[in-house]
Amino acid sequence: MSTTTGPAPETTDPQTPAPKSIVRQPVVRRRRPGFIAMAVALVAVGVGANAWLYMSTGNREPVVAVAHDVPMGAQLTADDLVEARIATDPVLTPVPASQLKKMIGKRTTVGLTKGSLLTSQSVTDQPLIKQGQSLVGVSLAPAQIPAGQLSPGQKVNVIHTPKNNAAAAGDGATGSNKNTTVQAVVIEVGKADNSGDHVVDLAANTLDAATLAQWSANGEASLVLVPSES
Repeated sequence: MSTTTGPAPETTDPQTPAPKSIVRQPVVRRRRPGFIAMAVALVAVGVGANAWLYMSTGNREPVVAVAHDVPMGAQLTADDLVEARIATDPVLTPVPASQLKKMIGKRTTVGLTKGSLLTSQSVTDQPLIKQGQSLVGVSLAPAQIPAGQLSPGQKVNVIHTPKNNAAAAGDGATGSNKNTTVQAVVIEVGKADNSGDHVVDLAANTLDAATLAQWSANGEASLVLVPSES
């Protein structure tokens, strides 16, 4: 009885080497001391800057600042003032924000500019009308008032400008000492009416106030601004 055998199994060639696994060697990186020192320095600077920022913001105090330009002699309103925060400095003496409401209604002793800090010296409770003075409203046509905006606290000269020159000449003949100029201080400027006339409240000597009222009734008063003292 014969037996059939299959093909003989393939044998490995003893001359062919077996594949070797690739082993990756770790990459050794060189450390650079200069870069490490620079990184440490940058971290230190960042920490210092954050600490300074924290300290500077932590020492800020709320104070009263001016929201927009306010002329001298004006009465302060809530819209004129805002709260601001500034770094503490013994040189600065602004009004604390806690006193903001108490500043409303006070009058300014100087002109205030937008963004400036309000101080106790820049406001007053005293009225602009002093003892011995009276308040009088003078109606002025556009030609009798300076083109520039009038502001409370400004000093003016009120000039008598009679319409009847003949009568004025007669008054001068009978009395050369007749007053033709009155010194006054602007207290308030009214809005223009339909004809463009303004009513300006002036503080003047009590005797002169009566004269101003008469000039105003006759439309014979004109304002001249007095230059501010330097």
